[in-house]
Amino acid sequence: MNKNEIVSLSNIQKKIQGKPIFSINAFTVNKGDFVTIKGVSGSGKTTLLNILGMNDTVSSGEYLFEGIEAAELKGKEKLKIKRNKISFLFQDFGLVEEETINFNLEIGLKYSKLSRKEKVKQKKEALNAVNLNKKLSTAISSLSGGEKQRVALARIILKPSILILADEPTGSLDSLNRDIVTDILFQQSIEGKAVIIVTHDEELAKKGNKSIEL
Repeated sequence: MNKNEIVSLSNIQKKIQGKPIFSINAFTVNKGDFVTIKGVSGSGKTTLLNILGMNDTVSSGEYLFEGIEAAELKGKEKLKIKRNKISFLFQDFGLVEEETINFNLEIGLKYSKLSRKEKVKQKKEALNAVNLNKKLSTAISSLSGGEKQRVALARIILKPSILILADEPTGSLDSLNRDIVTDILFQQSIEGKAVIIVTHDEELAKKGNKSIEL
């Protein structure tokens, strides 16, 4: 196995109620890759993301995560990988709307052993990294859609993941916030994380060095 390889798919197929949804013969994702997933509605794009995030399973074939067969991971072992190595970014942000920025960013540091002071420092640095000039005490409900997505990105930056799975992350954003979010995600790949994105956005798709068409 390539030491930079995070994901390896080999002859995988997904069926729902016995009906084939998609199949992939061979595909690998390495550290630093920026991968786009494209396809018509109903082609299984989100399902594939859920398989990669270990929230769903393949019907046949092999999915290796860092050389380990995902289907063989059980209980605490799988939870540990999902908790520490995989992050999700959603079109609807996935934030606790009735809480503050601080509360939502704390989720990214949930299993960290850092001091309270160091956590506050890292949260502020993460907000700076996503160009969001807001206090930690700011209510999520007071933010625009673009600002909410940047809070979600800041949370990902705080989490020690190696794989970011994004489902239409710019789908509900204006052009300015779309560009900001796209640049931040691309920067994450430059820094060595693998980024896999479901998108209909052609500008975003152009940034990918690899793509999957379903």
